[in-house]
Amino acid sequence: MQKVLTGNLPDRVPFFPTIYTDHACVACGRRFEEALANPALGQDCMLGAAVRYGADAVRFCMGPPAAWYRASVVREEDGKVIQFSQRTGTVEGHYDVQGGGKFRPVEPTSSIRSPADVRAIGVPTADEYIQQGCFEDVTRCARDAHEKGLFVVGMCSSQTINFMVEQVGSAEHALLLFYDDPVLACALIDKAVAISIEKGRAFVRAGVDCLYIGDSYASASVISPDVYRRFCAPAYAEVAREFHHLGVFCYKHCCGNYDPLLDDLVSVGVDAMDGIDPESGMSVRRTKEKIGDKLTLMGGLSCLTLLQGTPERVYREATRCVTDGKPSGRYVLGSACAVPRFTPPDNLMIARRAAIEHGSYEDRPRQCGTRSTQTAADGGK
Repeated sequence: MQKVLTGNLPDRVPFFPTIYTDHACVACGRRFEEALANPALGQDCMLGAAVRYGADAVRFCMGPPAAWYRASVVREEDGKVIQFSQRTGTVEGHYDVQGGGKFRPVEPTSSIRSPADVRAIGVPTADEYIQQGCFEDVTRCARDAHEKGLFVVGMCSSQTINFMVEQVGSAEHALLLFYDDPVLACALIDKAVAISIEKGRAFVRAGVDCLYIGDSYASASVISPDVYRRFCAPAYAEVAREFHHLGVFCYKHCCGNYDPLLDDLVSVGVDAMDGIDPESGMSVRRTKEKIGDKLTLMGGLSCLTLLQGTPERVYREATRCVTDGKPSGRYVLGSACAVPRFTPPDNLMIARRAAIEHGSYEDRPRQCGTRSTQTAADGGK
């Protein structure tokens, strides 16, 4: 992974699907609901899934403060995952299991309506995150991952529109701010950048090698290139620049179609772009031709194929991605977006097999199960 992110030629195309906690739990024989009740389990499952699939890297999320475990308890009742106060027994909120596990409080915070409201949003420092215990599990799991030869990524997203949506209460309201109240939009993005930088500093102290940035809404499937260029690209550039100063790699994920944003993405200064969703009309080949000599590409494998396709279909599609992305290096085989929760594990295994059998940069082809392949998969990160 280090070689491919710096433009050097690795021994083979790396394999790094975008796995989130929900699928990681399935891969490890657990339920997502268990990880919502015990976030430390979710971190363990992220590592367990990467090991099971023979991935070359693993992602970790920031955890809750240590005090959360003493103050709250999560239980399943009537088909819902509900959080209670341990002191009073009252309901504090519930988790949207089908919507990625987002916590929905009983008493939501007030929506942001003005720059003054934005200024009142606190920016915890890296020291505070560390002291509160938010990175205890990341530190532990990053150490274990490095011992297994894995490249470690900290998930530090929401620099622009995702943060705006969270603060103003709806996607429609957030997106209209770019036209109706650009001053407020800029204030929210500036605050998101400040928060991201502090989280990134804490991730680096926890031992990660790279930081993941990006927002699901910041895509040409949702916004125009002008909006991206004016509001989003400067924010990502500032965060990427800071993370590089901290001595780690930085890559950006984008959902949907972002062919119209490719030139602007290169100017952001990240080490890699992640996504390349064929279901939105993108392809590894076209993206490689456009910017493959400027930064590393990651992704390309349809999430629908992973979820619904036969192993044979997955293998064919993964092989095509590897074939198109492999020339001159700078390509990582991965999923176009987060691997769907109930994706058959065998489909991830067969995708990795395509990277092994068709991704070698050595003269002779590799075959799964050989000594040389196992060495590369287990130790050649």
